[in-house]
Parts: sequence; C-alpha cells; structure tokens
Amino acid sequence: MRHVLAALALVATVCIAAPQSFAAEAGTSASTPPASELAPPADTYTAAPGDADTPPPFVSRPKLPPWPKGPDMTYAVRPAPTGFRNLSWGTSLKQAAATFGLVPVTSPRPLRDTYYRPDEVLKLGMADIRTVAYYFHKDAFNGAGIVFSGEANFFLVKDHLIELYGPGRQVGDHYGWTWSKVNIDLHLKDGMGELRFSYEP
Repeated sequence: MRHVLAALALVATVCIAAPQSFAAEAGTSASTPPASELAPPADTYTAAPGDADTPPPFVSRPKLPPWPKGPDMTYAVRPAPTGFRNLSWGTSLKQAAATFGLVPVTSPRPLRDTYYRPDEVLKLGMADIRTVAYYFHKDAFNGAGIVFSGEANFFLVKDHLIELYGPGRQVGDHYGWTWSKVNIDLHLKDGMGELRFSYEP
C-alpha cells in the first residue's frame, strides 16, 4: 500500500496543463469559434523517471464559450457512462468514502481532491493497469484517471471501450469519446498510457 500511496503522491511533481474537451481538439468547421476563443492545447501526461505508477491529478476542464449550432461533434453513438466502476457521477465524497472505502492520498504529501481504493482491481477489460485515481470537485465525484504501460495494454483498453461505447474518434495522438457532459480521453506516449474520464454537470 505504501508503494501505491507514494506513487500516487509523485504526481505532485508532474506539471500538467488543464485538459480541454476531446471535442474541442477536433478540426475546425464553419461554426467553430476563432482559435483565440479556445483553450490552449492540453499537455499530455508524461511519466517522470520512477513515476510509472502515478495517475494524473484532477484538473478542471476549462469553460469554453458557447458554440453556435453546427455539425454533431459528440463522436459517441452509444449512451455515456453514468459513472465509473459503480460510482455514479455527482456522488458526494462522504457517501463514496462510506460505500467504496475511498482513501485520500496523503503520503508523502497530500494530493487535493484525489482518492484511491485500497482494494482496487487493477484490470480494465483484459488490460493490466497500474493505478486508478478518483477525483472529487466541490464534494462531488467528477472524474477518474487510469495509468497503464505498454502498447499491448493500450489496444486492450481501446478495444474494451469500443465494445462499451462504440467507435470513438482519433484526434491527433488522442482517441476518445465525447458526450454533452462526459468525456473519455485515451492516450499513449513513450510507452506510458493514460485514460481519463471526466464529468461536467
């Protein structure tokens, strides 16, 4: 357990810019607002040396200005997930901790809004994963971050998500699904993979 806590805490040393929605990373269209109105491109998670078991920290997605009506950019053909691993979006921290035994990351230093399950199953479909982090913002569950390693696990994770949600969309080196309130982003860089679920009510 100390290894997991220490690995989670190492994320405090990783500098990550706020991610923007997967849909916002897509190509422009006639209805897309000028580039100056969009959030800057999101940095991607890159594990530091000795940081292979560290999930990304919770980072709020920036609020973008309203877009005029245009082509459907949601990319998802099946319903959005209503939560993650039986924990519904919007669940209060108190209820989640009591039901799922969530523990705050406090050692060697605390990570704000970040929790883990000591009994976490480190599998996603057929893929082996390293860590799972649960994020709470204003006392409500609104995201999860998963770290895994290797290209084989990347494709196993991707296949699992396609089976659940249908084909996603490739945007640059990201693959993902976007609904009106839920975003799933999958990325592999230098052998390390990150899967991020985020929810905005």
